[in-house]
Amino acid sequence: MHDARARILALLALLAALLPAAASADAISVKMVTTVPAGQRPRLTITALEAVDKVEVLLNRDDGKMVEETVGALAPGSSRDILLDGTVGKRQYSGRITAVARGEPSASQVSFSTVVSGGVTAVIDKSKVDLGRGRMEILVSIPEGKVEVNLVSATDGATLVEHEQTFADHQTGLPLVVRWPSPPKDAEVGRLDVRVTDPMGAFRSYSLSPWSVYIPHEEVTFATDSAAIAPTEAPKLQASLAKISDALAKHKEMAGIKLYIAGHTDTVGKNKYNLSLSLRRARSIASWFRKNGLRIPIAFEGFGEQALRVATPDNTDEPRNRRADYILAVEDPVLRATDFRPVWKLLK
Repeated sequence: MHDARARILALLALLAALLPAAASADAISVKMVTTVPAGQRPRLTITALEAVDKVEVLLNRDDGKMVEETVGALAPGSSRDILLDGTVGKRQYSGRITAVARGEPSASQVSFSTVVSGGVTAVIDKSKVDLGRGRMEILVSIPEGKVEVNLVSATDGATLVEHEQTFADHQTGLPLVVRWPSPPKDAEVGRLDVRVTDPMGAFRSYSLSPWSVYIPHEEVTFATDSAAIAPTEAPKLQASLAKISDALAKHKEMAGIKLYIAGHTDTVGKNKYNLSLSLRRARSIASWFRKNGLRIPIAFEGFGEQALRVATPDNTDEPRNRRADYILAVEDPVLRATDFRPVWKLLK
């Protein structure tokens, strides 16, 4: 019996000597810190669980660059950091980590991505915000994160839509398209709140007021080359003022509303002259509203023939193009029919 037991113990010792790799497979632990803020570097922390002769790290990065690091002997419990690329953005790594313990190597395959977040910024082009389609474009400074969108009512301040959209592997030089569900039918969106968050939880918030109301009205008729408002045109403006007052009463929850007057001409005459004429006529209408009791800020601009309602050749007498837009808005409105960039003048 004693001899049999001795033979079994000897056999177990021999098997243990023949299988050192099993010990080296568990000789280290690897902790990955893959998401860090700007100014820090992702890293692999290698900790020895037993005496280790050396550790070799061989990684291939997605841009073709190699990471080759060798860590010398480690006592049990000691650690070493392998620092990775700290450039803002996202990287993909794949390769192997080889630990040598008791003279025997044991390799583990690894594949992971890292994210270094920068200062979170976003550029929102108001001309690319389409409330009707529930769509906008944003230039974000991070390749991975999320965008939260809240739509707020223009009439009672209630939340109409709450939407969250995550993104990854985004090329930061290209617009990120954000889409959200349609708000309830007939709801008016007064404010669009946008929050962009990076993987570390850093965020930047933006608020837009794309709300606007076009006031339907009868056009004021001006004499040729004149910006003077004839007394006979006053009833038209009085009716428009009543509609403006009604719209303001309906949207009393909205702060900072302005009236924008955009003057337009047809294509008869020189473009430069038409710009000047439309500006003077827009100023005349704005002044009439002020003199007749409208107390909110009033801005005006002349578009000349830059935003035709009816497309015509040059030097075409088209009455429908001789007009003015009356727009209530919080922020400068975007007239989508033109690439002309207005410089709105605030009536003193």
